[in-house]
Amino acid sequence: MYDAVVLGAGVIGLSIALELHSRGLKVAVVARDLPDDSDSVGFASPWAGCNWFPFDESPTSPASIREKRTFSRLAALSKAHPELCERIPFFQVWDGERGDLEAWYKDTVGEYRLLDASRDRIPGSKRYGRTFTSYILHAPRYTAHLGSLLRQARVPLIRRRLSSLDEAYNLPEIGNVRLVINATGLGARSLIGVMDPDVYPARGQTVLVRAPEVRRCIMHTEGFMAVPKPGEAGPPEPAYIIPRPGPSGHVVLGGTYLKDNHSVLPDLSTAQRILRDCYNLEPLLAGKDGRGWEDIEVVAHNVGLRPAREGGARIELELRELGNGVGKGVGVGAAAGAGVGAESTTKSRSKTNKQRQVAVVHAYGFGSAGFQQSLGAAEQVAQIVEGHLKRNGGARARL
Repeated sequence: MYDAVVLGAGVIGLSIALELHSRGLKVAVVARDLPDDSDSVGFASPWAGCNWFPFDESPTSPASIREKRTFSRLAALSKAHPELCERIPFFQVWDGERGDLEAWYKDTVGEYRLLDASRDRIPGSKRYGRTFTSYILHAPRYTAHLGSLLRQARVPLIRRRLSSLDEAYNLPEIGNVRLVINATGLGARSLIGVMDPDVYPARGQTVLVRAPEVRRCIMHTEGFMAVPKPGEAGPPEPAYIIPRPGPSGHVVLGGTYLKDNHSVLPDLSTAQRILRDCYNLEPLLAGKDGRGWEDIEVVAHNVGLRPAREGGARIELELRELGNGVGKGVGVGAAAGAGVGAESTTKSRSKTNKQRQVAVVHAYGFGSAGFQQSLGAAEQVAQIVEGHLKRNGGARARL
């Protein structure tokens, strides 16, 4: 008997599976794409620039709480695996309104300082900025590392494409389970039994380059994730520079955030714009002898589809009933994973004839923040799971 099945093997699903295993639960991971599929365009995790850089402005939002928990655990990872996680200087710069310059995370990160154009050389000659130290991760190697840890712990990673949520409760390799963790990312939009209309792809295009002399992260993200209304001028296009840990000297340059754009083919004009804008922020991308953005050493052009969701990530428990050809569910708990939210019902086709009570914990819709919220999200999901098991007799499978 398994305590739970985790659907999805992106950074969220893998982190949840490891957290549940560390708490003594017997789990299995089922996914269409597995951690080793670093060239797959089917899921976003391997393509991420991957740094800890919050977008939410509130220190008490569910996203910020998950980010703070993740940040607190990255120090140990960076010490144990510097090739996967490294702490480096960050610069956030912008030209628009001065706004509230003090970021909520100023006491979380290290060496936080506001930049003044009258005394500081702000990257890209921007008007405003802040600097601090934070973490970068090597996205494909980190997801492969998580997969390796699960395999070492003898947690099954099963490649299977599911059409409905109900199928996950009775898989041939696992048998009957009563609890599923839905970490399917974009799949939550089409998975029967979920079919969340608020889920959407946010296309991100990046350029992977070799620039070993660049060891700082620079973010010019005015208007990032903003979607202009018809007839309105769009926000400034984002440009960001994210080095990757390790000896390769690789740097991820971005980027775009195009809502509801499903194309996974790189666009040449977009790639050239990214190279130009990032060079303006950091001329060292072209090397000490480089004369312009054309001298940047390009390794690859990449596109990933971020699994975003209107209203932010969904983390909540849903009780369901299988049998008689229809699975019924009722939502329990708010998106923050605490309290009781408004009830919602869903229906989906089931292949079982015997009625039984089951549950699902949804954990999807993290968009651009999957890595920087992953460990905090895993803790949150684990707390929901343990609470559910305790309320339902406390029985656990033996590891």
